[in-house]
Amino acid sequence: MAKLAAFNLKTWIDEHRQLLKPPVGNALIWKDTEFQVMVIGGPNRRTDYHIDPSEELFYQIEGDIVLRVIEDGKPRDIPIREGDIFLLPPLVPHCPVRPAGTVGMVIERLRKPHETESLRWYCERCGEILHDATLHIYDLGTQLKPVIENFYASESLRTCKKCGAVTQPPPPVR
Repeated sequence: MAKLAAFNLKTWIDEHRQLLKPPVGNALIWKDTEFQVMVIGGPNRRTDYHIDPSEELFYQIEGDIVLRVIEDGKPRDIPIREGDIFLLPPLVPHCPVRPAGTVGMVIERLRKPHETESLRWYCERCGEILHDATLHIYDLGTQLKPVIENFYASESLRTCKKCGAVTQPPPPVR
């Protein structure tokens, strides 16, 4: 067994900063633990909302982000500023908007084998659900990208059945 020891988070971030850039922008601090402790860098251009069966803890280390949520059926932006901490309850649809140069830490519990979570897209014009992809996620790094690519590749998935608006894919992140 390895000896238990603390380490400096800012030093760890500096040593792994190259992983905190698009297209992934996400690095796990520990592997094979009960919690996923991720450091995430901006920018991102995701438009999907994540619906997680457990709480998520956000700690904003560098810069400010906005956490878009759907609360009582309506969109709302929650600013999370540098130094802020925020606990998101389970099952709240959320979309972190991370500008360039931002770094945050997100802690969430690993999913149990029977648990699923969703990526959901809403119509930007009327708020109707466009598409909901529900799956058991065991590897964020490999499972999310094909789901997102599938949504943007399909005009029928991106077309609102209520108002007819078509959601356009976001521009690539550089």
